[in-house]
Amino acid sequence: MTKIKIIAGNKEIPATLNDTVAAKDFFKRLPVTVTGSNSGIDICCTLSEGKFDPSEKQTGWKNGDISVADGWLALLYGGQEQSGSYPGMMIVGHIEGAYISEVADFPSRTQVTVELA
Repeated sequence: MTKIKIIAGNKEIPATLNDTVAAKDFFKRLPVTVTGSNSGIDICCTLSEGKFDPSEKQTGWKNGDISVADGWLALLYGGQEQSGSYPGMMIVGHIEGAYISEVADFPSRTQVTVELA
């Protein structure tokens, strides 16, 4: 488990990467800066596809999960209850619980930097 931080404006959000192949690949790419949109359940940013193990993909997410899949980086702060209809999720980490609501408050369009903590 690797500690990272997500920076948007003056907010710094602590998170942890897991031990999946995709998380290890994402770690090698840090720091990364992308621009994303707030959809109402996540901050969604384009990010080039990395390495992953297809057997580690899952259906759905828990609020606070970080996903890197199919050319997207998603900071998932809501929608857990309906997430069962989203297959192919590649969860690479999780935002610390108390900070999930801060991600929800990111502006509709925001620049996000992910780096080592």
